[in-house]
Amino acid sequence: MVPPFDPKAYEQAVVKPLRGWNGRELPDDLLARYAVDLAMTDQELERRLREVRSRWNKGLTSPGFAQKVYRAFLKADEALQQEHGGELARIAFWRAYAADRKDANRQRIEDLAKTLRQNFGALGLIAPGQLDATVRAAYGALSPDEVDRALAEAGVDRRAPVELPKSSGLLDTTYRHLRDHLIDAGCSSVVELLRGEPAPFRLLDGGAAAGVSAVAVERAVARENRRAGNQGARQALGILATAAKAGADLGKLALFHLLDDVRKQHRAGVPASALLKQLLATRWDAVEARLAVFSVLNESAGAPMGSLAAVRELLEAGRLVAARQLVSSISGAEDAAAAAELVERQQARVNELVEGARRALRDGAEADAGHRYRQAVALAADDEDLRAELRRIPPEPALALDAREEGIAVRLSWRPAPSHDDATRYRLVRREGRVPTDADDGVVIAVESGRTVGVDPKAPAGTKLGYAVFASAEGAPWSRPVGRVVEVLPGVADVRLCFADGAVEGAWSVHPDAIAVDVRRGDGVAVRVHDRTRFRDRTASEGSEHVYGFVARYRRADGTEAESAPVRARITAAGRPQPVRVLSLRPAVGSGPRIQLSWKAQPDAEVVIRRASVPCPWEFGAVVPAAELAGYGEEVAGRRDERDGWQVLEADVPTGNYRYVAFTMGPDGAIRGHDESFGIALPVSGVRHQRFGDDLLLAWEWPEQVGAAEVHWTGTRGSDRMLLTRQQYQTAGGCRIPCGPGAATVKVRTKVQTGAGECVSPFVDVVVADRPPTVGYAVEMSRRPLVGGGTVRVRLDADQEIARCAVVVVAAHGPVMPRSPGDGVELFRGERTLRPGHQVELAAELPRLRKPYWVRCFVETEGVRVTDPSVKQLKVS
Repeated sequence: MVPPFDPKAYEQAVVKPLRGWNGRELPDDLLARYAVDLAMTDQELERRLREVRSRWNKGLTSPGFAQKVYRAFLKADEALQQEHGGELARIAFWRAYAADRKDANRQRIEDLAKTLRQNFGALGLIAPGQLDATVRAAYGALSPDEVDRALAEAGVDRRAPVELPKSSGLLDTTYRHLRDHLIDAGCSSVVELLRGEPAPFRLLDGGAAAGVSAVAVERAVARENRRAGNQGARQALGILATAAKAGADLGKLALFHLLDDVRKQHRAGVPASALLKQLLATRWDAVEARLAVFSVLNESAGAPMGSLAAVRELLEAGRLVAARQLVSSISGAEDAAAAAELVERQQARVNELVEGARRALRDGAEADAGHRYRQAVALAADDEDLRAELRRIPPEPALALDAREEGIAVRLSWRPAPSHDDATRYRLVRREGRVPTDADDGVVIAVESGRTVGVDPKAPAGTKLGYAVFASAEGAPWSRPVGRVVEVLPGVADVRLCFADGAVEGAWSVHPDAIAVDVRRGDGVAVRVHDRTRFRDRTASEGSEHVYGFVARYRRADGTEAESAPVRARITAAGRPQPVRVLSLRPAVGSGPRIQLSWKAQPDAEVVIRRASVPCPWEFGAVVPAAELAGYGEEVAGRRDERDGWQVLEADVPTGNYRYVAFTMGPDGAIRGHDESFGIALPVSGVRHQRFGDDLLLAWEWPEQVGAAEVHWTGTRGSDRMLLTRQQYQTAGGCRIPCGPGAATVKVRTKVQTGAGECVSPFVDVVVADRPPTVGYAVEMSRRPLVGGGTVRVRLDADQEIARCAVVVVAAHGPVMPRSPGDGVELFRGERTLRPGHQVELAAELPRLRKPYWVRCFVETEGVRVTDPSVKQLKVS
């Protein structure tokens, strides 16, 4: 008995496959079009023709493409009736038609099989969408059964591509090191490394069949530890062990490694057969390898243009402009409306972000504005006007410009803003009388990248100077200024006193704009100064201690005079000076390699420090003639000061390990004092940090030829330190320290071993703020099937206590998850106190909503992060 006509099945089998019909030629399978079964009688055939034509007429009111198909069926039916008349109602006509068509389509089937074999035979796979498009393009007359016959003859299977990992799950630097170590180890894959030898494997099931797991890594590490050599394997396993502890998906990592080169070679035009051969050489299962290459080739293939799916793909790729243009080409009214809704929702989000960014710019919050613009560009990357607005956003200004006199120069320093990085450039500008308003408003002192210290060696003295620092990124304008106005009145520098021939002699340096230097002895006696830089006091009584005060005088623009802060120095007008017995050295912070030297102040002599790469040839206490002293190394010159009875000298020095020797100048020559070997290295730069639970991952830029760094930290878990080699840093993808969840202070300095000894840099300090509290939640919905609606329960938990956490729960209809509370209907809004280990439950009535719809939770308390559960909990479809 012939089954009854099923309109829904007919539409599914006959009409929907014509969704992409080009409007020119209909498939010539009339048996399928008229739903004719060759076993029918004439009476059954006549009834079937009435049922099919009735369905066509009703279909004229259908939305979208179906209406066009039914209209074409009716038009073609009129032509067939004119040509064959009543023959159409006799089953003998259809049996003869089927026999003739079978012979006529034999050539088409062979031609389709040849096309499939030529274009898809290398892998033996074709995607359903590719097959449908191929058939529609040139073989529309073939029925589905005939298409299946062509597939079988070609040896090609219809198969949907699988989703493959697009990233390794590791930092880019770490992944590159892993790839290089695998090459050194002679392993073609992560699977081979873990097994220790080449063997067939499967991987598309997540790595379970291949044995890619944390346990396998541990076994492989133990195996390599028992072996000698193969350093590459050990280093690669070290990276895998670290990744496994961090929760990385090792199966996806192994899969990504195998396909990384395949993707690159595919983009370079390498044929599929060669790509497959490369994967088969790794002993990968042939069926999986074919499917993997096939899926890579189809990664660039999208949904058919002019469809709702194509609009979704464009929106997910951040191509909002292209998606908006495509909406008008969608023929189905329902699909067109759904696509327009998706586009408008994404456009509304972009508008919201742009408006918020513009408000932030007006309020001087450049970092917030940049963040919002970048979010908007991620949603509309093909909007050139929007990208241009992003490029015009200046970075936020630097923080807290400080200016102080350093000798006869002005030293300026500032702190980078949190959003600045190593690529941020700084321009230091000076203007008399006021702070410069823009980067070209004054004299440019320096343009630095990555440095936060500048020196103005030619600052005019005796006048008020405005300094400003401006920040800029690549292609961005200069930021707003951060500056200050100072009156530059440098004191004298590098004061030297000695007692010779019954008199105290003094010498110093002074700013060239000084009109005079006044020197007074501690008893109030003024001392005559020669050439503003020296004096000779013959009235000083021998055996007594004398203190001298030095004040530099400057003339202001209005004619008045101004004085510098006084500088004091002391000396005992006595006989033979004593050698320096203690010399302390340590790194000092500066714009380059810099050290600080300290020794016990001698009021009766001048002390000179000389630096040399060879040991001092004279014994301690020896008197060295001035001519011989000049031939040993070079004098260390810098800024001198007296602090609590100690002379302090800060000076710029070259990197490396040198011998520093103190000489006390006397009437008969220089007395050789204590010497100390000290090495200075360049510091790290651009220290960055990222939290991973209670751990902190540090990253920085290494100076050239520096192989180790020492890290000190203090956090909620106490204080500790570690020594890290550059190779360990690169293998681990940074420096990971267990500092705990709260605030932490970290200090990093470099260490370099040389033949002359160890060199260290000054510490670079990093202050890490508390980890922001994180709120997670679970969603449970119970729906009322008959009347609609229901109840939604949201259970909140937090990793830290939050006294007043503002929570909003919303429900939204549509295919796209709500991205803000304004995207849906509010189900709950309120504040709750959250504590670790204690769940807080929220319950609300769920309104009647058409599927699909979403329920999502948002937290509006500043500084709190939210982690969403799986889509299965959030979406009802």
